Amino acid sequence: LKKRHGSGEVLGEEPLDLPPRQLRTRSVWYTVAPELLERAGLSSADVPGAAHAAEHAAIGLLPLFATCDRWDIGGVSTAVHPDTGLCTVFVYDGHPGGAGFSEQGFVRGADWLRATRDAIASCECPSGCPSCVQSPKCGNGNEPLDKAGAVRLLDAVLASGLAPAPAG
Repeated sequence: LKKRHGSGEVLGEEPLDLPPRQLRTRSVWYTVAPELLERAGLSSADVPGAAHAAEHAAIGLLPLFATCDRWDIGGVSTAVHPDTGLCTVFVYDGHPGGAGFSEQGFVRGADWLRATRDAIASCECPSGCPSCVQSPKCGNGNEPLDKAGAVRLLDAVLASGLAPAPAG
């Protein structure tokens, strides 16, 4: 898709003849059940931006819990993932076979997500900045991002006792 920067307006669509890319690696993820999203006051329209912002912030904070930097890891978030059927946030090692970073996220899951939530909430910007939820390497141009929604999503996850689960 060709989109207008800023508004996201779709200007055109061109099929690409590119081979699929795969990275076999390790990841950590958490899911958020619809009841938790509802309890957090997140409508279905709010979920993509909230999950995306939470993903970016988690990537930015994982280096405090694992010996890596944000360029060693990546992430994916989706309102409804086809394999889980739920809102899902993934953080993965950016190295083939994994490098152990996501496992450290799993081991320190509650602390990591709490630090992520606190970093977003304590940032004084009104709607998201590079210090909290924007990512310099976002493939979606940092859209959509919902800073306040990310705090509510993480509050719900932490209050529920949900913990990240490692991928194979």
